[in-house]
Amino acid sequence: MKIIFRVTIVALLAVVLTGCFGRLQPVYNVNDMAVPVALQDAPTSKIDSIIKVAVTGRGWRVEDVSPGVIKATLRQRTHEAIVNIKYSNKAYSIDYVSSQDLLYDGSQIHRNYNRWVKTLEQDINKEMYRASLNAS
Repeated sequence: MKIIFRVTIVALLAVVLTGCFGRLQPVYNVNDMAVPVALQDAPTSKIDSIIKVAVTGRGWRVEDVSPGVIKATLRQRTHEAIVNIKYSNKAYSIDYVSSQDLLYDGSQIHRNYNRWVKTLEQDINKEMYRASLNAS
């Protein structure tokens, strides 16, 4: 009976530990994503506006940090993710700044963070595409 109990405890621990570690992934950053050619002659203020429309559309709060840099913050229940979006009329990047309650350990983070950033990237790309169609 003791052996069955021990095997059960070990199996439960394995399941719990696998579940915890399976949620962690390397932090996803976006590096130098190209701005559509049709927008590359646009002023950076236009790129700033396009990015802000995309970012706020998903519930991120935006704050200007400096010319060419926007800080975006997303709060979901007890979780918080903060990124910097650096941009020019040629490219943009999304970089991890900080987080709360997302298990960040210096190189890995909860998979939800990566999903949020990938969705943010897609939304920015869609908004850039829409704007490029209007610019042509």
